[in-house]
Amino acid sequence: MSSRFIGDPRLQRLLVDTGGDFSQAHKLFEWNVQASGAAMEAIYVFELILRNAIDRELRLWNEGMAGTPDWLLRPHPYLLRALNQSELLKAATRARRIAAEHGRAVNNDDVLAQMSLGAWRYILPSKAIKSKQKLWEVAIKNAFPAWPGKWSADSVVSRVANVHGLRNRVAHLEPPHHYDLRKVRRDMRSVCHAIGPDAARFFVQTERLLPIIESNPAS
Repeated sequence: MSSRFIGDPRLQRLLVDTGGDFSQAHKLFEWNVQASGAAMEAIYVFELILRNAIDRELRLWNEGMAGTPDWLLRPHPYLLRALNQSELLKAATRARRIAAEHGRAVNNDDVLAQMSLGAWRYILPSKAIKSKQKLWEVAIKNAFPAWPGKWSADSVVSRVANVHGLRNRVAHLEPPHHYDLRKVRRDMRSVCHAIGPDAARFFVQTERLLPIIESNPAS
Protein backbone atom coordinates (compact mmCIF):
# COMPACT_ATOMS: atom_id res chain seq x y z
CA MET A 1 0.00 0.00 0.00
CA SER A 2 1.50 3.28 -1.10
CA SER A 3 0.57 6.87 -0.27
CA ARG A 4 1.21 7.56 -3.95
CA PHE A 5 -2.05 5.77 -4.74
CA ILE A 6 -4.25 6.40 -1.72
CA GLY A 7 -2.85 9.74 -0.57
CA ASP A 8 -0.60 10.47 2.38
CA PRO A 9 -3.35 11.97 4.61
CA ARG A 10 -5.45 8.80 4.26
CA LEU A 11 -2.46 6.57 4.96
CA GLN A 12 -1.56 8.58 8.03
CA ARG A 13 -5.13 8.32 9.38
CA LEU A 14 -5.05 4.55 8.87
CA LEU A 15 -1.74 4.32 10.72
CA VAL A 16 -3.11 6.38 13.60
CA ASP A 17 -6.14 4.08 13.82
CA THR A 18 -3.94 0.98 13.87
CA GLY A 19 -1.30 2.21 16.30
CA GLY A 20 1.29 2.71 13.59
CA ASP A 21 1.13 -0.90 12.44
CA PHE A 22 1.59 -0.76 8.67
CA SER A 23 0.34 -4.31 8.11
CA GLN A 24 -2.85 -3.62 10.08
CA ALA A 25 -3.27 -0.31 8.27
CA HIS A 26 -3.15 -2.20 4.97
CA LYS A 27 -5.78 -4.66 6.24
CA LEU A 28 -7.96 -1.77 7.39
CA PHE A 29 -7.66 -0.11 3.98
CA GLU A 30 -8.73 -3.34 2.27
CA TRP A 31 -11.63 -3.67 4.70
CA ASN A 32 -12.75 -0.11 3.93
CA VAL A 33 -12.82 -0.94 0.23
CA GLN A 34 -14.86 -4.11 0.84
CA ALA A 35 -17.20 -2.39 3.31
CA SER A 36 -17.80 0.51 0.93
CA GLY A 37 -18.69 -1.89 -1.86
CA ALA A 38 -21.00 -3.95 0.35
CA ALA A 39 -22.63 -0.78 1.70
CA MET A 40 -23.39 0.45 -1.81
CA GLU A 41 -24.81 -2.97 -2.72
CA ALA A 42 -27.12 -2.83 0.31
CA ILE A 43 -28.14 0.75 -0.49
CA TYR A 44 -28.82 -0.29 -4.09
CA VAL A 45 -31.30 -2.95 -2.95
CA PHE A 46 -32.79 -0.68 -0.28
CA GLU A 47 -33.33 2.17 -2.73
CA LEU A 48 -35.07 -0.11 -5.23
CA ILE A 49 -37.44 -1.39 -2.56
CA LEU A 50 -38.14 2.11 -1.21
CA ARG A 51 -38.64 3.87 -4.51
CA ASN A 52 -40.92 1.16 -5.93
CA ALA A 53 -43.09 1.24 -2.79
CA ILE A 54 -43.44 5.04 -2.94
CA ASP A 55 -43.91 4.99 -6.71
CA ARG A 56 -46.82 2.54 -6.45
CA GLU A 57 -48.69 4.80 -4.05
CA LEU A 58 -48.01 8.01 -5.98
CA ARG A 59 -49.18 6.38 -9.21
CA LEU A 60 -52.47 5.52 -7.54
CA TRP A 61 -52.84 8.94 -5.96
CA ASN A 62 -51.95 10.87 -9.12
CA GLU A 63 -54.34 8.78 -11.20
CA GLY A 64 -57.17 9.57 -8.81
CA MET A 65 -56.34 13.28 -8.70
CA ALA A 66 -55.02 14.00 -12.21
CA GLY A 67 -56.37 11.10 -14.28
CA THR A 68 -52.96 9.59 -15.06
CA PRO A 69 -50.56 7.35 -13.11
CA ASP A 70 -47.61 9.16 -14.70
CA TRP A 71 -46.88 11.28 -11.63
CA LEU A 72 -43.36 12.18 -12.78
CA LEU A 73 -44.42 13.30 -16.26
CA ARG A 74 -47.83 14.80 -15.51
CA PRO A 75 -47.97 15.39 -11.78
CA HIS A 76 -50.96 16.91 -10.06
CA PRO A 77 -50.13 20.54 -9.12
CA TYR A 78 -50.26 19.68 -5.42
CA LEU A 79 -47.63 17.01 -5.93
CA LEU A 80 -45.33 19.54 -7.55
CA ARG A 81 -45.31 21.54 -4.32
CA ALA A 82 -43.94 18.54 -2.43
CA LEU A 83 -41.33 17.55 -5.01
CA ASN A 84 -37.89 19.04 -5.50
CA GLN A 85 -38.68 20.53 -8.90
CA SER A 86 -35.02 21.03 -9.77
CA GLU A 87 -34.36 17.33 -9.11
CA LEU A 88 -37.42 16.37 -11.16
CA LEU A 89 -36.35 18.57 -14.08
CA LYS A 90 -32.84 17.08 -14.11
CA ALA A 91 -34.20 13.52 -13.96
CA ALA A 92 -36.74 14.19 -16.74
CA THR A 93 -34.07 15.82 -18.93
CA ARG A 94 -31.74 12.83 -18.54
CA ALA A 95 -34.60 10.39 -19.16
CA ARG A 96 -35.71 12.19 -22.35
CA ARG A 97 -32.16 12.17 -23.68
CA ILE A 98 -31.74 8.44 -23.05
CA ALA A 99 -35.17 7.63 -24.53
CA ALA A 100 -34.36 9.71 -27.62
CA GLU A 101 -31.10 7.79 -28.07
CA HIS A 102 -33.23 4.63 -28.25
CA GLY A 103 -35.66 6.24 -30.69
CA ARG A 104 -38.73 6.28 -28.46
CA ALA A 105 -40.78 8.62 -26.30
CA VAL A 106 -39.95 8.99 -22.63
CA ASN A 107 -42.19 7.25 -20.11
CA ASN A 108 -42.72 7.50 -16.34
CA ASP A 109 -40.38 4.58 -15.61
CA ASP A 110 -37.59 6.33 -17.50
CA VAL A 111 -37.82 9.33 -15.19
CA LEU A 112 -38.19 7.13 -12.12
CA ALA A 113 -34.91 5.41 -12.98
CA GLN A 114 -33.14 8.77 -13.00
CA MET A 115 -34.34 9.88 -9.57
CA SER A 116 -31.69 9.78 -6.83
CA LEU A 117 -31.94 8.41 -3.30
CA GLY A 118 -32.07 12.03 -2.18
CA ALA A 119 -35.36 12.43 -4.04
CA TRP A 120 -36.98 9.77 -1.84
CA ARG A 121 -35.32 11.18 1.26
CA TYR A 122 -36.76 14.64 0.62
CA ILE A 123 -40.24 13.64 -0.54
CA LEU A 124 -40.87 12.25 2.93
CA PRO A 125 -42.82 14.37 5.45
CA SER A 126 -41.40 17.54 6.90
CA LYS A 127 -42.96 19.55 9.70
CA ALA A 128 -41.72 22.70 8.01
CA ILE A 129 -43.40 21.97 4.65
CA LYS A 130 -47.14 21.34 4.88
CA SER A 131 -47.45 19.95 1.35
CA LYS A 132 -45.02 17.13 2.20
CA GLN A 133 -46.87 16.39 5.41
CA LYS A 134 -50.18 16.25 3.55
CA LEU A 135 -48.78 14.05 0.79
CA TRP A 136 -47.56 11.63 3.45
CA GLU A 137 -51.03 11.45 4.97
CA VAL A 138 -52.94 10.93 1.71
CA ALA A 139 -50.52 8.68 -0.17
CA ILE A 140 -46.95 7.96 0.87
CA LYS A 141 -47.64 6.44 4.29
CA ASN A 142 -49.56 3.71 2.44
CA ALA A 143 -46.18 2.52 1.11
CA PHE A 144 -45.45 1.28 4.64
CA PRO A 145 -48.43 -0.95 5.53
CA ALA A 146 -46.45 -2.98 8.08
CA TRP A 147 -45.31 0.13 9.94
CA PRO A 148 -45.25 -0.54 13.72
CA GLY A 149 -47.93 1.48 15.47
CA LYS A 150 -45.46 3.00 17.92
CA TRP A 151 -43.42 4.55 15.11
CA SER A 152 -44.03 8.13 14.02
CA ALA A 153 -43.46 9.50 10.52
CA ASP A 154 -40.23 10.98 11.87
CA SER A 155 -38.99 7.43 12.40
CA VAL A 156 -38.95 6.62 8.70
CA VAL A 157 -37.52 10.05 7.87
CA SER A 158 -34.58 9.62 10.26
CA ARG A 159 -33.85 6.09 9.06
CA VAL A 160 -33.87 7.02 5.38
CA ALA A 161 -31.77 10.11 6.19
CA ASN A 162 -29.17 7.87 7.85
CA VAL A 163 -29.00 5.68 4.74
CA HIS A 164 -28.69 8.77 2.54
CA GLY A 165 -25.86 10.01 4.75
CA LEU A 166 -23.98 6.73 4.41
CA ARG A 167 -24.52 6.76 0.65
CA ASN A 168 -22.96 10.24 0.42
CA ARG A 169 -20.09 9.25 2.69
CA VAL A 170 -19.21 6.19 0.61
CA ALA A 171 -19.71 8.01 -2.70
CA HIS A 172 -17.15 10.61 -1.59
CA LEU A 173 -14.63 7.89 -0.64
CA GLU A 174 -14.77 8.52 3.10
CA PRO A 175 -13.49 5.47 5.04
CA PRO A 176 -16.47 3.84 6.78
CA HIS A 177 -14.61 2.03 9.58
CA HIS A 178 -15.64 4.62 12.19
CA TYR A 179 -19.21 4.79 10.87
CA ASP A 180 -21.95 2.81 12.61
CA LEU A 181 -22.66 0.53 9.66
CA ARG A 182 -24.56 -1.91 11.86
CA LYS A 183 -27.07 0.80 12.78
CA VAL A 184 -27.57 1.94 9.19
CA ARG A 185 -28.03 -1.65 8.06
CA ARG A 186 -30.62 -2.05 10.82
CA ASP A 187 -32.32 1.15 9.61
CA MET A 188 -32.49 -0.21 6.06
CA ARG A 189 -33.93 -3.50 7.25
CA SER A 190 -36.49 -1.72 9.45
CA VAL A 191 -37.78 0.47 6.63
CA CYS A 192 -37.96 -2.55 4.34
CA HIS A 193 -39.89 -4.45 7.03
CA ALA A 194 -42.35 -1.56 7.28
CA ILE A 195 -42.93 -1.93 3.52
CA GLY A 196 -43.53 -5.63 4.13
CA PRO A 197 -41.87 -8.64 5.79
CA ASP A 198 -41.22 -10.06 2.33
CA ALA A 199 -39.34 -6.87 1.42
CA ALA A 200 -37.19 -7.24 4.54
CA ARG A 201 -36.44 -10.88 3.69
CA PHE A 202 -35.48 -9.90 0.14
CA PHE A 203 -33.18 -7.19 1.48
CA VAL A 204 -31.45 -9.49 3.98
CA GLN A 205 -31.06 -12.31 1.43
CA THR A 206 -29.57 -9.97 -1.18
CA GLU A 207 -27.09 -7.81 0.72
CA ARG A 208 -23.78 -9.01 2.23
CA LEU A 209 -22.95 -6.19 4.61
CA LEU A 210 -23.34 -7.91 7.98
CA PRO A 211 -20.44 -10.41 7.75
CA ILE A 212 -18.17 -7.62 6.54
CA ILE A 213 -19.18 -5.41 9.47
CA GLU A 214 -18.27 -8.23 11.83
CA SER A 215 -14.81 -8.58 10.27
CA ASN A 216 -13.80 -4.93 10.87
CA PRO A 217 -10.12 -5.08 11.96
CA ALA A 218 -10.50 -1.77 13.80
CA SER A 219 -13.32 -3.01 16.04
